[in-house]
Amino acid sequence: MPARLLTELTQLAARTEGLAWFAARMQNLPVRQVEPRRLLVCDKIEDLADAGRQVSKATAPAVAALASTLPRLRWQQTYTEADGFTREWLDNYGWVNLISPEGLYQNEEMRLSIGYWGAGQHYGEHSHAPEETYLILAGQARFHSEGRPARDSGPGDTIHHAPHQKHAIDMVPGPLLAAAFWRGDDLLKKADLGTRA
Repeated sequence: MPARLLTELTQLAARTEGLAWFAARMQNLPVRQVEPRRLLVCDKIEDLADAGRQVSKATAPAVAALASTLPRLRWQQTYTEADGFTREWLDNYGWVNLISPEGLYQNEEMRLSIGYWGAGQHYGEHSHAPEETYLILAGQARFHSEGRPARDSGPGDTIHHAPHQKHAIDMVPGPLLAAAFWRGDDLLKKADLGTRA
């Protein structure tokens, strides 16, 4: 059930430094009916959850809740081949909009999306108006954030980006399953791409 997923993510956010503002706003949200949509990455998320690898004790309940909720979620892709992304890259990428002005749970102040990127992928430099905090749920990746050295991150780690701060991600070794917490302007606007994938 999506309610279990929301509960697990709320509890995880409440225990994670820098995410208290979000945790306080993730309860008693209006629910919106959305048409479920499955992407190829859903199979990969199920495999990741079933194997129990590349998760931490803290993130495992949220990953398990996500896996059990997959059939009820609307998985999406922001990018297409017209944006310069290969079919292979797109087949190993997807996200779900759990909370937002147009999410399964509605909130005008924030957005919470969960994204998956396959092992070895490169998510090229991009930026956006909202500030963003990634919370790694499973896997590992190297984050490149403007003004900071590259950082390898795994389950339970957070990576914060200020509004309009350029950043890129290498899924090394990958894959990466992460919750992205956004707040600020233009919560639904597509990121500005710098370099392509």
